[in-house]
Amino acid sequence: MLTPNTPLFLPKLFDHIAECLANFLEKLGIKNQKLPLGFTFSFPCQQTKLDESILVSWTKGFKSHGVEGRDVVSLLRKAIKKRGDFDIDIVAVINDTVGTMMTCGYDDHHCEIGLIVGTGTNACYMEEMRHLELVEGDEGRMCVNMEWGAFGDDGALDDLRTDFDREIDAGSLNPGKQLFEKMISGMYMGELVRLILVKMAKEDLVFKGHTTPDLLTTGHFQTSFVSAIENDKFARRLHKMVRRLVPDCDVRFLRSEDGSGKGAAMVTAVAYRLATQHAERQRILDALRLSREQLLEVKRRMGEEINRGLAKESHDQATVKMLPTYVRSTPDGTEHGDFLALDLGGTNFRVLLVRVRGGKRRSVEMHNKIYAIPQEAMQGTGEELFDHIVHCIADFLEYMGMKGASLPLGFTFSFPCHQNKLDQGILLKWTKGFKATGCEGEDVVSLLKDAIHRREEFDLDVVAVVNDTVGTMMTCGYEDPLCEVGLIVGTGTNACYMEEMQNVELVEGDEGRMCVNMEWGAFGDHGELDDFSTEFDRAVDDCATNPGKQRYEKLISGMYLGEIVRNVLLEFTAKGLLFRGKLSERLKTRGIFETKFLSQIESDRLALRQVRSILQHLGLTSSTCDDSILVKEVCSVVARRAAQLCGAGLAAVVDKIRQNRNLSELKITVGVDGTLYKLHPHFSSIMHETVRDLAPQCEVTFLQSEDGSGKGAALITAVACRIRDAGQR
Repeated sequence: MLTPNTPLFLPKLFDHIAECLANFLEKLGIKNQKLPLGFTFSFPCQQTKLDESILVSWTKGFKSHGVEGRDVVSLLRKAIKKRGDFDIDIVAVINDTVGTMMTCGYDDHHCEIGLIVGTGTNACYMEEMRHLELVEGDEGRMCVNMEWGAFGDDGALDDLRTDFDREIDAGSLNPGKQLFEKMISGMYMGELVRLILVKMAKEDLVFKGHTTPDLLTTGHFQTSFVSAIENDKFARRLHKMVRRLVPDCDVRFLRSEDGSGKGAAMVTAVAYRLATQHAERQRILDALRLSREQLLEVKRRMGEEINRGLAKESHDQATVKMLPTYVRSTPDGTEHGDFLALDLGGTNFRVLLVRVRGGKRRSVEMHNKIYAIPQEAMQGTGEELFDHIVHCIADFLEYMGMKGASLPLGFTFSFPCHQNKLDQGILLKWTKGFKATGCEGEDVVSLLKDAIHRREEFDLDVVAVVNDTVGTMMTCGYEDPLCEVGLIVGTGTNACYMEEMQNVELVEGDEGRMCVNMEWGAFGDHGELDDFSTEFDRAVDDCATNPGKQRYEKLISGMYLGEIVRNVLLEFTAKGLLFRGKLSERLKTRGIFETKFLSQIESDRLALRQVRSILQHLGLTSSTCDDSILVKEVCSVVARRAAQLCGAGLAAVVDKIRQNRNLSELKITVGVDGTLYKLHPHFSSIMHETVRDLAPQCEVTFLQSEDGSGKGAALITAVACRIRDAGQR
């Protein structure tokens, strides 16, 4: 009995084939060359790829033991390796019908069927991909090896089979198998005629009832005798019958000259070209694939930068700024009142009214309205930007029937800021495409208050300015007291967490904890990620509004992933590895490949036909099924790397918290927000898996935030008002 570990012997048949190959190569004087080889193997096989073929069953009298159920390419490779006197590259294994079709297709492009009627019989043809449920993809066609010799093995031909057919089958090496083939092919036709002649002689219908020893001997009446007697009428009868049965099809028959051998070589030539292209594609994509060792190194470097950012001496040089937020307390349930919140972090921003109710029936009720920020406000003057924001606040108050109301306000401002207190935020630099002048180095709370005073319609008490990560952590902390980390993975990416005050050297005091806004998007700005960055990342960075800045963010976040994919596709196309080397004008346009396409293309439910519709939107109207598969692979590789890099950074954060508290095991919750995390079908699971792998001593739960940035700003404001009111009493 064979067990999974039982070594299988190498069948002698393949030793013999290897010996014949060696002799042939020696005769031609090419034994020292490693040439590509096509293997025509004309037996029923199951193929999952071009260079792998599992023999289902022997036919045509073959019975070599130990081959059925095994890969014949692997067996041949082992036989060649065992000899050791030559080497070849087995690129393709095909059926002789496929070889015949390919050979004739070279002369006649209408040839889409291959037929063998010789010792055995079989056929192949080009089938529509949408009908091939065993293969992924529904565009284009694929050659199908029918293995039609087994037609009838289920009884479908029983009413046509005669006693002679049954006798031939009973005396064969494979009774009950290949019944169609036994009625047609050369291996059986002579014997079929012999049996009929013997019966007719015995019934005195031929030869005056006489038989001879030769006529009574199995196999003595050869199929070649039938051909000689019939004078090659077989082909004409076959053509005539096909045309009679399918009168609507104009069928032309083209005789193959050495179809199986020549066809195998042609398939091999094509396969060799495709294999070379595949290897080149994978070489390019391998630069975007990260090993566990590389991810551990990213985690280690992030940990170093965290410590540099926290320390007073190295803070100015650190890329991860570790900015104090002055948020020291989470909601305790006694907060109540109405609060306004502003949420500014991208091209859209929101104004919210948040009603917080404390006590046993504590609840948070929200009303909000979304406003667009025009490009001219994003990249004009600071006054124009903040005047636009205040105009939107006035519109919202009127919309809510609260015109002129004066309420405490929390300002979610999702850009790098330096804070000396909760209601002050000095903008360090714009990110995410913002360029408004006169803002960097200024207090955004003062800029907002100045704009409110210029309008002279209402006054607001700006209590807190917070980052969206802090807002996310606070919102999730309202639901889960273990939530001490906030993470955003959307247009941009950032994180915050509760750090021990003794480690926050920029703020006096060493009791308790404070939430630190990491601003980790800038990790790598001093070259920490250069050995992980690719030419595609550099191309994205070079064309960005902030070259050399936010390098970590540019590898991870939604603002950039689509552009990384577009650059990979451009490279593939330029090298003739995609879209037949033809580039569309639209694909040359920066930003045209949106990150939302990654989420759509990677969706497990998405048929490749829909991938192709996205490509057609990009002007790639002649893209093929293979193009769609490759584009999907590029999207997968880019998104996977982003999720792993994000996970490596987060692993550094949770391990830092564990070490801060001298724990062997840490149980912690991370509050998460952002469209990439929420909408991409695989990003979150890959990121979770990476954190588990790189921080095994931390049991991390992920809690998805519902409107974290806006609700969180209001909750921080509510907590600040509670603490302030308590101090005034």
